[in-house]
Amino acid sequence: MLSRIWTGTIRGIDAAAVIVETDIIRGLPSVEVIGHAESSIREARERIRAAILNTGLAMPKGRIVINLSPADIVKRGSLFDLPIAAGILVSSGQLPKSAEEVCMAGELSLNGELRGIKGVLPLLLKCRENGCRKALIPKANQREAAFIKDMQVTAVETLGQAVEFLRGNAEYLPEAGDVDKLFSVNHEEGADFADIKGQETAKRALVIAAAGGHGILMSGSPSTGKTMLAECMPSIMPPLDPEDMLRTACIYSVSGMLQEDLSCVFQRPFRRPHHRITPAGMIGGGSPPLPGEVTLASSGVLFLDEFGEFPRSVIDLLRQPLETKEVRLTRAGETYVFPADFLLVAATNPCRCGYYNDPFHTCRCTQTEINRYQSRISGPIMERIDIHINLTPVPYEDLKNGYSASSAEMREKVLQARKMQEERFRGSSISLNSQMTGRQCSEYAGIDPAGQSFLASAYDSFHLNPRSLLKVRRVARTIADVDGSERVTENHLAEAIQYRRTEL
Repeated sequence: MLSRIWTGTIRGIDAAAVIVETDIIRGLPSVEVIGHAESSIREARERIRAAILNTGLAMPKGRIVINLSPADIVKRGSLFDLPIAAGILVSSGQLPKSAEEVCMAGELSLNGELRGIKGVLPLLLKCRENGCRKALIPKANQREAAFIKDMQVTAVETLGQAVEFLRGNAEYLPEAGDVDKLFSVNHEEGADFADIKGQETAKRALVIAAAGGHGILMSGSPSTGKTMLAECMPSIMPPLDPEDMLRTACIYSVSGMLQEDLSCVFQRPFRRPHHRITPAGMIGGGSPPLPGEVTLASSGVLFLDEFGEFPRSVIDLLRQPLETKEVRLTRAGETYVFPADFLLVAATNPCRCGYYNDPFHTCRCTQTEINRYQSRISGPIMERIDIHINLTPVPYEDLKNGYSASSAEMREKVLQARKMQEERFRGSSISLNSQMTGRQCSEYAGIDPAGQSFLASAYDSFHLNPRSLLKVRRVARTIADVDGSERVTENHLAEAIQYRRTEL
């Protein structure tokens, strides 16, 4: 008897629907898997046989043919164990045909236990898109299913429990979902800008970066607060909307980070990779490719501390993600597209000893060493970072009596600017000032004659180029939004140019 079980295969951070077709025909006892399946699936035949027998079920006699359709998609991974076992049991009459109404995925052990898998969330979304309203998954992945609405998701621990459920003899109630509760919780980082005395200029630059989605590079000698400032960034970022949460959850599901803790997707990601990270760790890689740090930071902040210590080859890999907000990887003829819509916050020392241009310390580096250190961050990368600021040591009086803006105050400015952008770009394909094209800048960031004259003078005086000029206009538009101004004035342009002129 022919059976058809719905499941899926993971492709990047998405899933493709797959139908497991099973038929038992006359011939010598064997299990044959066809349909562009990788060796990991073909090797599962003996594991599935042992799981069926150790569950107290019968392995049917005859030749078992399993087709994974459509055949033009590469299938990989252990998630096909459960649907293949269910297909065999339906074809042999040990499960009712109604089991075909349930999409399923899971890895089986030899004793029939069901183990957790990666990518359950995008898989369930794809099955729901194809009309499935019931699903069967491992108990270890149960919490991820709380994101899925309009779908009955059942989680079991063993193949025996799955069989009882599909036979209608048992009902496994879903875990009480706390996703709605988590949606309403204000997930803020513990760090607060109020704890950082001084550096008000840097705080304003960070507000502008968060408000418009502009990358920022902070340079300064050790102990000027670069790392502390960056660690406070999540406290002023706008909350994630449901669509961004679901996209982030899919990324972390494919990476296997949701099985134990869902809280990581209810706040904007904050990723802080070590400067010895590999290229694959930064942009993704492997076979099949898994998301890298730029994807794990999507919709959030990618903080690169000691930016100058990263290998130049790794730094230059950021060129494409910073421009296109995505990463494209090609493996074995297949192209994988990963989102990379992150806010870059980088911090670096001006030289290897850290004290070049420091007013209170003497730099021990030679000019050659300084040039070599600064050249690690290439010109094209510097061009793609919208805001550059220099930090200087904080005077004692500022530490003792200076004003310190809090995260709550700074967040209000960010939210105000984001609201203005939301209204401005409603109906368009963009949502932030940093995404504007030259034509959109002319439409949404118009400059009066005085500003045009100032910009023309600055273009020649500071040797700007068309790319940097566009970035100046984008940042100026965000500065105006932070100040609550509908018009971009000469003062906004002057401040934006200051953020482009800063040298390491």
